[in-house]
Amino acid sequence: MMRRFGTFGLGALALVLAVALPLAWGGMAALRASLDFSRAGWAGMVLLAGLAALARATRQQLLLRHLGAAPGVGVNLAASLATETAYALTPGGAGGPPASVWLLRRAGVPLPAALAVSAADPLFDALFFALALPLAALALTFETRVPALRDGAWLASGLLLLALGLVWLLRQRLLRWLCVLSRRRPRWRRAWRDLRKSLRELARGGVRLWLPQLLLATVQWCARYGVLALILISLGHALPFALLLLLQGVALHAAQWTGAPAGAGGAELALGLVLSTLMPASSAASAVLLWRIGTLLLPSLAGALAFMALGARRVQPAPSQAI
Repeated sequence: MMRRFGTFGLGALALVLAVALPLAWGGMAALRASLDFSRAGWAGMVLLAGLAALARATRQQLLLRHLGAAPGVGVNLAASLATETAYALTPGGAGGPPASVWLLRRAGVPLPAALAVSAADPLFDALFFALALPLAALALTFETRVPALRDGAWLASGLLLLALGLVWLLRQRLLRWLCVLSRRRPRWRRAWRDLRKSLRELARGGVRLWLPQLLLATVQWCARYGVLALILISLGHALPFALLLLLQGVALHAAQWTGAPAGAGGAELALGLVLSTLMPASSAASAVLLWRIGTLLLPSLAGALAFMALGARRVQPAPSQAI
């Protein structure tokens, strides 16, 4: 009970900091600019957030369908929304994978398929960033305002590609390690054996499975990062999308290493400091506040509602896996 309360408290603190820090930094001018934000801007933020959520849910549904374990579309969407909230509001995103497995099990997905999909989803995210970061850096070749950010993108992309390459080269050894682990725990033997089958089935999916995953990951992250671009256009301080993609990608992922949920504190400060060199400080603070509302507060509210709905749902029998 104390552990759950502590996790809930950290998540709530992250939401408070996401709003309080930009207000403390920008003052009343930032608050007034945020309150004067246009209805069209709010509508655009909601549409982009909804598009990102729908793209992620579709990715998950396609993986589960490939394993013959896809739940209903609405249930899958709820599980995806709740999983995103668990990633965002737990330290370093550590609550995301176990929450994903638990939520998919509540949706009637067999345990091996839930584990396999929860493991595969972050890999496709990493692949998107490994490809998108150097492309964005190339687009900013002649951009002189943030050279350190451009150089950091090359480094981050190289590390991601290296990590993905190691996972692929060592995939057989990792599967054998799972097999050895299962022998030490007889009660898990069947589950590990089925998990290996699910992972191998996903690995054999080839381009017909991987290409849609990469395309949907592109839609998901471009829509999410497009929220800030829309906000800055509405505030009259448009910046290149490639610059905003690098800025958000580097700031958010670096802030996650602080261990704070959603990188609370570090993400706002990093983004705000860079934006304040490109526009008035009050405008930068207002943009950060609206950005956190559109990419953290509203999705977290939707995810919390989905979490409660799935938690109250009677567990459905797991469908058979066609693998």
